Amino acid sequence: MFLDEDHDAHEAAELTKQTLVDTQERMGMMLDLMPMGLLIHTRQGIIFGNQEAARLLHVPQNEVVGKHFLDFLSTCADEAAQQMEEAFHGRISVEPTEAEIRIATGEVRTIKLIAGALPWEGNPVVQLLLQDITDLKLIQHRLHLLAVTDELTGAFNRRHAFNIGHALFKEGVTASSKVALAVLDVDHFKRVNDTYGHAAGDAALKALTQSIQTLIAAEAASGMTFARVGGEEFTILFRAMEPEAVLEMCEQIRHQIEQRPVLSTAGTFKITVSIGIAVQTPTDGSFDTLYSNADRALYEAKSTGRNRVCRDGEKQHSSRALTAT
Repeated sequence: MFLDEDHDAHEAAELTKQTLVDTQERMGMMLDLMPMGLLIHTRQGIIFGNQEAARLLHVPQNEVVGKHFLDFLSTCADEAAQQMEEAFHGRISVEPTEAEIRIATGEVRTIKLIAGALPWEGNPVVQLLLQDITDLKLIQHRLHLLAVTDELTGAFNRRHAFNIGHALFKEGVTASSKVALAVLDVDHFKRVNDTYGHAAGDAALKALTQSIQTLIAAEAASGMTFARVGGEEFTILFRAMEPEAVLEMCEQIRHQIEQRPVLSTAGTFKITVSIGIAVQTPTDGSFDTLYSNADRALYEAKSTGRNRVCRDGEKQHSSRALTAT
């Protein structure tokens, strides 16, 4: 009788053990089918990772256990650590953390992290849900570029430049910093289109943009914003340059454009630009006023011979003969 009871108990124990093993395997299979990465994490390290998590971390699934999630991050590690710590204390973060993972191949993936506590006794355990948002961020970036850049030249567009300009005045940034604006216009641009065709005119605008962007890139710390605001009209917003430096930069731009040949299927030619500069004064209460002053200086440059730089309120300017071949 006792032998039968012991035998039955042993069989029941073995059945329970096998049931638990089967349950774990089935749970593992179910978790591997999740479209999001899942990590079960103690303070010391990962104790489980599903297939999607292993794929995101670019580590074989059987090698995920024992590693620490923060070691995979190349950005925002402090924010992720804070979110995990809150989860260990049973708190839920309002916002998920976005961070970058640099995998062994050098590729960078962007993931969204959501951390939550698991009701386990003893050692605190959290679950980390990982979502790959690399493609989504790329799409968002492209949509942003479409919204703020000019399609032909790749420079910022008028709306973006004016938004920045108005924001400077609205936030009062101009009160403690030097702000200047330059407005550029291609001289006799209609003549270029009529002589060489509109495709050549587009090539000229692209060449102009490349010249200016190259010069601006060399002065990246100065905080310049370059934009196309009309057909052949461009503007540069200067936020941290002395007026003399602004004048010198515009003269470099004028000279660079004058010297650069424009290559097109219809022939090779050169263009020149007229530039008007306005530096903010205490009476300039809005960006529109600053722009009007720069536009007035541009008119002065064009009416006094073109291919020159004029500053609003001053007769100081540079000039060169119009060159076209």
